[in-house]
Amino acid sequence: MGGRKHPSSQELLLKARTFRASLKLVSGGKKRKTRDNYNMTSSKERAASAMHLLMSLLLLVAVLECSHCLSVEPLVWSLQRYPEETLGPTNWRYYRVDLPVGFSLLSISFTRNWEDERTSSETGVPLACFGFNGPPLVVPPVAERSLLEVAIAAGEVRNASATGECGWFNETIVVNVTNFEILSGLMYIGIYSDIGPTRTQSHMVDRGKEYKFSLDIQVLRCSREEFGGSECNERISPFPDKLFLSADFSEESGLVRAPSPISDLGSSSYSQQNNSETIWYSGEECFKLGEIRYFSFRLDTLVPYMIVDFQCNKTNSPGSEGCKELEKNQGLVTLLQLRHDALPSELRSDYTTKLSSGGPVFAFSPRRGWWYLSVRISNTNSTQVPSANASDGLCLTMNWVLPTCGGELFGDVCQRPVLPLKRVLLPEFESPFDSHYFPTMDSGDLKSARWFSMLLPFNSSSIEVWNYFTLEVPRGAGGGVLSLDVWTAARINSELYARFESCPANNSWDYRASESDTLEGLSGNISTENINEESELYLDIVYPKEGMWCIGLRSIRAASIPFRDPYAEMRIILHGCPNMCSGHGECRPSRDAGRLHFISYCHCDVAHGAFDCSAVLVAPGKKMKATLALTFSNAAAILPSVWAIRHKAYAEWITFMLSGFSSAVYHSCDSGGWCAMSFATLQFLDFWLSFLAIIMTCLYMAGFVGPKQGMMHIGMAVLTATISQRNATSGWNVLVVVVLGIGALLLGWGLENRKGSVFSPISWLPSSSSLYSIIRTIVFRWASSLHSQFRYKFRWLHLSCGLFFLFNAILSLILEAAQTYWLWHSWWHVSIYTCAFCMLQSILPAEHRPNVTNDDSLEHRYQSVLQSTELDSVPETDL
Repeated sequence: MGGRKHPSSQELLLKARTFRASLKLVSGGKKRKTRDNYNMTSSKERAASAMHLLMSLLLLVAVLECSHCLSVEPLVWSLQRYPEETLGPTNWRYYRVDLPVGFSLLSISFTRNWEDERTSSETGVPLACFGFNGPPLVVPPVAERSLLEVAIAAGEVRNASATGECGWFNETIVVNVTNFEILSGLMYIGIYSDIGPTRTQSHMVDRGKEYKFSLDIQVLRCSREEFGGSECNERISPFPDKLFLSADFSEESGLVRAPSPISDLGSSSYSQQNNSETIWYSGEECFKLGEIRYFSFRLDTLVPYMIVDFQCNKTNSPGSEGCKELEKNQGLVTLLQLRHDALPSELRSDYTTKLSSGGPVFAFSPRRGWWYLSVRISNTNSTQVPSANASDGLCLTMNWVLPTCGGELFGDVCQRPVLPLKRVLLPEFESPFDSHYFPTMDSGDLKSARWFSMLLPFNSSSIEVWNYFTLEVPRGAGGGVLSLDVWTAARINSELYARFESCPANNSWDYRASESDTLEGLSGNISTENINEESELYLDIVYPKEGMWCIGLRSIRAASIPFRDPYAEMRIILHGCPNMCSGHGECRPSRDAGRLHFISYCHCDVAHGAFDCSAVLVAPGKKMKATLALTFSNAAAILPSVWAIRHKAYAEWITFMLSGFSSAVYHSCDSGGWCAMSFATLQFLDFWLSFLAIIMTCLYMAGFVGPKQGMMHIGMAVLTATISQRNATSGWNVLVVVVLGIGALLLGWGLENRKGSVFSPISWLPSSSSLYSIIRTIVFRWASSLHSQFRYKFRWLHLSCGLFFLFNAILSLILEAAQTYWLWHSWWHVSIYTCAFCMLQSILPAEHRPNVTNDDSLEHRYQSVLQSTELDSVPETDL
């Protein structure tokens, strides 16, 4: 029977061993797999921990970086370091500073480098002036105020007609001012060494003190625009964008290089549409007790007025308790302050009112630009403690009203036209920015006289008409003059107004000219003329501020005039100097210390001064006397000329003749008389020929003859022409000429005596080795030779006379002053030409000089000196 074969015991044992081995293998594999899984889990945890740590570090860095971004600090916006300047007796220097909107700090370092006694007196120190519209004009300073007080006084209020404030620059000082104290915008610093009207007077030679100084100007601005203050710790909240109005007036007037068509203004062809609208803004703001909040907004268009009103919110809001206490007047005061281009403070603001006692802030004809509002809540009653709810804060409803006029109109009811003017370049006459303004219309031609006409549209019921014109003074042209000229018909009372960044009115203007007023506006120059049935108004705005100006012409019709539209004409010119320097000087352009902007000034003649040459410094009779003295004193040049022609010294003769003639013509021109050539050419000829006449006299006395004489003449002519061309009026030139003359004399005399006894070999020196005896013999021989040469070379009476007049010439140069210049300079002419004549006359001709070279008596004297020196050298024991 077949059955299944049972395994033997050995086979069973083998299988059991194999099974146990497989179990061990499986258990070992499981253990290894568990260990591997554990290792993988640990690696993931470590990676997760590292990633978590990395993310924490990145988050920390981001937080630190974000906190750094949120931190606000002052940053350097501009830094200007100017080199050391040297101001002469009648010089000045201007420095321009641009202050950005919301700047935090302006730091000006004045460093005094001139060396003399340090004094606080106003005598002997320069004057520092600050101007926040254009270059400042010199005004009398207040001795008690420091430069810091002067800078704040000049820039704390916007007044386009202000000429600036001045103080004495008598020590090294650093002036630090903030936007709480001065306005942003353009600022000029002027340093003057002469504050009188003689500063612009013509001076042939400037003599007096010189001042060396340097300026460093640094402007700081906050790193974020919504912060302000010196430390950038005041937050400024901007208003909504709908208050940011814009118009075409924010752009510079167009520059026209060719005539454009115009027509009469005010006619039926020129009409405007009344597109007036009023922008309202109302919002609630809550304030805490003792808190100061600042708000800002930018006004870019012309508006007739602006109203800012705050009302207490008496509802059941958290700030209602404060309103109730404010209504009861229990010590809570809410101070509202509004200011243009600067942060308001308790001491400085344009408009201020109290909510408890005052009404809304009403700003009539506000200027364009940035406006800042501050709200300050304080408890003025120390004995009255406000309630807890009132201390939490005060909620106010702010209301802003901004009426705008469309279609180039202005006025309370938007009925007055505003016409923009274009700028036309003129041929450069007084300054690089000479131009005039005119309106551009659809028909007509530009009038050759640069006048444009207008009609004054009176109706049957009105007796007053306003016409407005806007124009732009371009950047860099603030150093000139804006001249307005208006011609009106008979019996029409006209008034001319000007205002910066806003249109003028009866109660808000910067400059005003009328037929009844002579001057309103400190730096304005106004004149009126009535000829038959016509009247003309003239207004000069000296150094106008760069930006938009609005000109207003107010015409008042007399009740007796029949109803008709009168006719008027206007001319507006931007040029260099006021009133063309009154006809007593010339307009010259200069640059500021940064060398980027032009500033024009008047260079007056010797009889006039002041910034427009209108001040008479020399009376007409005295002027005539001075002119005659300065001109005819040059007749003294005839003396050396006659001597030169008689002695056939033709080069010297032509030099003296031309020197006297050119000096006479120059001083005649300088005194306001006849000018044969340009002033600069006459001045060069006068100084060059005067210097050359002195040098020619010294060369003739030095004894140069033949080719040496021609060589010296050409060389000295070139040298004197060079120093006269570079700086003719410098006092150092006189010293240079004196040195050249003395050098020529020594060179000529040295060449003349190089083979004579003065420079001959000293073979007759004593044989003694005593150094004292050798030096004594050499000195005695040279002195004797020089005495012999000069004793018979000159006529000593004439030479003494020449030295006397030379002393007088030097004395007259020292005593020259502004008031006595004509007297002492006339005496200089007489003295220097008479000195030259006496010096030339003192030269003894060679044929009249005795020959003293082989003089026996002189040889005997030399031998006696030698014997005496030998005896002195013998010791006493040998005698």
